[in-house]
Formats: sequence, structure tokens, C-alpha cells
Amino acid sequence: MKNRIMISSIMILALIASGCSSTDAQQGQETNKQPVAKTTQSNESELSPVDVVETASQEVAKKSAPVSQKTKPNKEDLKHLEKVNYYQKSIKQKPSAEQKALAAIDRVAKQHKVNVKPDVNNSKFREMVVAAATNIQSLTPDEAKAVIDYAKKVDAYENSKKNEIIKQMKEKVNMGVPLTQEDKALLDAVTPIKPGQKLQGPPPSKDKPGQGGLEFPGPQQPKEEQSDKPVPQEPKPGQPDQPAPQDPKSGNQYDPIKARDYAYQWWNKRNNEQYNYYSRVSGGCYDCWADCTNFVSQAIKAGGIEERRNGTYWYYSDTKPSYAWGVANSFYKHFKERAQEVKSWKDLSVGDVVNVDFDHDGDIEHSAIVTKVDMWEVYITQHTSDKKDAPLSPWLRAGYDVYAWKMSTANLK
Repeated sequence: MKNRIMISSIMILALIASGCSSTDAQQGQETNKQPVAKTTQSNESELSPVDVVETASQEVAKKSAPVSQKTKPNKEDLKHLEKVNYYQKSIKQKPSAEQKALAAIDRVAKQHKVNVKPDVNNSKFREMVVAAATNIQSLTPDEAKAVIDYAKKVDAYENSKKNEIIKQMKEKVNMGVPLTQEDKALLDAVTPIKPGQKLQGPPPSKDKPGQGGLEFPGPQQPKEEQSDKPVPQEPKPGQPDQPAPQDPKSGNQYDPIKARDYAYQWWNKRNNEQYNYYSRVSGGCYDCWADCTNFVSQAIKAGGIEERRNGTYWYYSDTKPSYAWGVANSFYKHFKERAQEVKSWKDLSVGDVVNVDFDHDGDIEHSAIVTKVDMWEVYITQHTSDKKDAPLSPWLRAGYDVYAWKMSTANLK
């Protein structure tokens, strides 16, 4: 009987949840297995990522056949692994202004009503680091710089764990155990992306409103409470205020206004009645998981983006969604194959999607959807740090690698 390395779903939830990626989804065909229920507060009550990796390594050692019984590696699997890269090891150094970063992260955590101690082993703490890093417009310039630097420490920790998963998969193939579709999907979720066209941002300027973050002299003043009611679209110069009618024969039936309206309706809520998988596998909680990519997928599906159950897969299922539905890294890889990349922030439109890599390591940590544009700014709506019409420019000015997809082209391939 052939051996099989079982990578625990807790590894996926605990390790990549902080990158808006909380799913242990199996790609390819769905199974009837019910997910293991987890606590309502955190995955840490079961196993930490370190524990899971060590346990998986022990299982490999126990289940491995003696050398004399090992079969030759599968040629197709070896060819598949040729395309698999490790994350580069980073030099361990203490983040600058660490206490300032931790204070800002703690403030963001309290805004999310999360009480967690600073510990990179804790997935909930790592999620709050991402929440702070995607909300730098609410921080002072010094706080924003400190949080960005601290996020690199967290990312390096996660990358080291992902490298261990990749190593285990390679050991599996070398022992002659074939890769399953689930194994290949997992590798796709945890391995670095091939960088595409990075979004070119606006030049630094303190004359434009709504910048926040590093270019703004301080936190923005509180705005009036936002309504869930959709607001009229503010066009960029020379653009119509509504998308041009689409030709039904073109095969593209994406309606960005419907996608935007869905994002507005659910920007600070969770649609667990229609999409209950993530709540269920998290123990029935309302919003205790990192939700950015799942939220974006829901919005663009409401706009008419077609689900795909072949290739790299992108679909929702109450049994198990595909990785690309809820994992930012896999979302990037999927839509890189089917949507046109946007080169400049000036070319972004309502309904387009952005992915974010904080520290240029090829690991996509976040997803958001464009919901408003005007002559000064592009605005995004997101989950994890729930925001409606937050300015995009602080991420570009902070030096994040931002990738964007013209979603009106996603149904054409």
C-alpha cells in the first residue's frame, strides 16, 4: 500500500490564515468528509504550526517504507516539482521600533475585539499583524513604518513553515509516493508566486486627499458613519460613470456594479448563511477567521465571474471550496491565468481586484476589491480589517507589491 503524507488542515488554517487564506480546501473533486470542528476563538487550542510540522515529519518517518522497498519517483511528479521553489531565507533581525509596532497592532486587535498576546506562533496574532498592515492609513507615519517592518518578521516565520511543507512533499515524491491532486493544490497554495506586472502608483504628493499612512502627517479625521446603501460612482476624468453595455455574445457577463454593491452590503458583515464553510470549520463562530479573499470571491461571483472546476480551480462548495476561493496566494495564481493584469492605478475600475505582497517575497498576503474611483484616488473595500472605500494609495506609497486584475476580462479565457 502506497504511503501518503497527510498535511493537517490545521496547518493551513493556522499558517496561511493570517494571509487572508483560511481554508483547508481540497481542489479537484470534492469529498464527503466533514471538517473537524475547531474552537470559536482560535486554532491554537489544538496544535501550533510548529507542532503540526513536527507531527507530519514524524508521520513521514513512521510511514516510509524501508529503502529496499521504495519505488522509483514518478516522472510526472518530478517534472511538477521542477517548477516548485522555496522561499528565500531571510536574515533574522529584531524589527526596528518593535514596541511601537506592537502597540499599534494591539490597538487594531482591540478594534477587532480580539484579545491576544504578541506571539508569532499564534495564528490569531499573525492575523492582527495583517489587519494592521492593511490599515496603515489609520496609523501615524512612525507607526505605519514600524508595523510594516514587524510584518516582515511574521512573514519570514510563515515562509519557513511553508518551506517545510514543500520539503515534505519533495521527500514524498523521492520515496516514490505519487502526488495527489490535493497535494498539488496544497503546493500551489504555499509556494511563491511568479511576479507579474506590479501596479504603478501615483507619485508622492501631499496635495491629494485621502492618502493616509506614510504620506499623511497623522491619522485621518473620523468620517461620518458609512451607510451600506450604494453610493453613486465618481468617475475618473474622461470615463463614463457607468460601465459600458456588454455584448452578450462576448461571453463576458461580469457586472462590476453588482460586485461593488455586494461588497458594500457585506463590507462589515459575514454572509455565513450563503457561504457557511468557513464559519462551520471554525466552530460556528461569526467572523473569527481571516476572510479577505473569501469576501472578494463572493463579490466578484455576485458580479458574474464564472466558477472554474478545471485547471487551477476557483469555486465555492459547502463541502470544501477550492484554495483559490479563499487563499490569496492561490487566488493570484488562478486569475493570473485568466484575467488581464492592470499596469497603472489610473486604469483601475470599479469591480477590479487587487492582491498585495507586503515585503516582496512572492507570498500574497491580502486581497481587496475596487469599489470607488475619483480624480484623486482609487478606493478598495476589504475584510480582515473591515474597510469600505479605503484609499489604495497608502499601500503603493508604503512600497507594497500590489497586483491588480481587470475582472471584465476574466470570463473570456
